[in-house]
Amino acid sequence: MEARVTSQSQPFRLMARMEEAKVLHGQEVRADLPNVRVTALGGSGEGQALFCTIGPIRVREVLHRGDNQPLPTDVTVQGLAVPMAGTYDIFNARVSSNGDIALVVDDKTWLVPAVKENGFDGSYAFS
Repeated sequence: MEARVTSQSQPFRLMARMEEAKVLHGQEVRADLPNVRVTALGGSGEGQALFCTIGPIRVREVLHRGDNQPLPTDVTVQGLAVPMAGTYDIFNARVSSNGDIALVVDDKTWLVPAVKENGFDGSYAFS
């Protein structure tokens, strides 16, 4: 299921976490984004990325420097494909903030199901 940003994605939460991590406008970084939720969109095979529970962002590498302009408010997601709905930790994603905030999952990025203190987040079915 390929996830995209919808009106319910709460992109302002991603923007707030980027500000906390000192990611600047125009900057491109490699970063870890914990607790990004993906839910299915009604029978379409598509998903939506939800940033409401996103944890603190960890910047791994600065690829391009930025400036002190405000971060963009629009968010796009590329390449975020997951096997099923759930909450994921995204490691080494490419995040840029020029024009739109772009979260790109590429060949250098990996995802794992997010684990809460008492186990998985409850959205996984194990037999």
